[in-house]
Amino acid sequence: MKKALFLIAALCIANMGFAQLPYATLNHNDTIQVFTGQNALQQAHNAAVGGDIINLSSGVFDAVHITKGVTIRGAAVLNDTARGLVNTIISGGFTVNIPDSVNRLTLTGLYFNSDFWIYKAFNPLFKKCRFQTVAAGWQNLSTQETERTTNPTFINCFISSWRNSQWNSYNDWSATNPTFYNCIIWGFYEGRSPDALINCNAIISSNYDVLNSKSILNCILMNSAGTATINNNGLTCFNTIGLNTSTWYGYHDFFDLTNMESHHLYNFHIISEVFQSLTNFTYTDGMSMALVDSIATTILGDDGTQVGIYGGPYPFDFMVTNPQIGNCTAARRTNAQGKLEVDIEIINDND
Repeated sequence: MKKALFLIAALCIANMGFAQLPYATLNHNDTIQVFTGQNALQQAHNAAVGGDIINLSSGVFDAVHITKGVTIRGAAVLNDTARGLVNTIISGGFTVNIPDSVNRLTLTGLYFNSDFWIYKAFNPLFKKCRFQTVAAGWQNLSTQETERTTNPTFINCFISSWRNSQWNSYNDWSATNPTFYNCIIWGFYEGRSPDALINCNAIISSNYDVLNSKSILNCILMNSAGTATINNNGLTCFNTIGLNTSTWYGYHDFFDLTNMESHHLYNFHIISEVFQSLTNFTYTDGMSMALVDSIATTILGDDGTQVGIYGGPYPFDFMVTNPQIGNCTAARRTNAQGKLEVDIEIINDND
């Protein structure tokens, strides 16, 4: 359903229509500001304070160095011709360094085409986002114990590669308690913090002990590290499939199952035994990771749903349900109060 919402707002725009441009709206209390152009996100962030909401239209926006606990919502993660959706792309390196411990950062419905660095944030939430490299790092060696990210949560996200430490510094913990729900992690590299993976599909792409101290529940883990046994020292794992296609050492079990028989772990060596259409470890946006029927109905998680991204608490779906900006047109002159009258179309297919 489409709704036309008539707003009177203080605007940082020229007196003209701008439906063709990418634009951002900044919601602060009862006021709305509108910014246009590829740097609209940067402008909105500069004007925002902690707790504000920034809505982005479809289109390409320049990345920004986020220093405020705000909510940023995109129009779509992937292009969908049938629904007439065009995604919201964040172009360039995106960094997060937020000292605010009260207002948390929330990102929803965004497609990042470059590196995403998290230096410091308290309880950030990332939903339905498509990331390239996500690196949880620290900027200063002397303050790394306090200047770090705590309790980040990822829900329904695709992450091309996750690195939970500084580059080439595998012993340094740089984020505490990252938790992934129903996410696809296509390259899980070094990292030793106590992460939790719940109903995720993850590729282990490093010989380092990336599973050390991890809590893994109802997941599908795929081994492409080319090593005989991934170190699972301290691993807590239940109701999970280990899929190992590496033949470097010949077929072998992904997990050391010693004393873990009651944890309901399952090993497979051929991708087609697990997935309906996935034939290799090459990811394509929008691809299905549906399980074959015999596994989807028999290998179940602790909640009785299938293991992997389509079961569990947040079955994987990239469709964004927050209100989207459809069209925005400004009056050509201010009113008697010195403000512009703006007609903004808000679209929410689920309303």
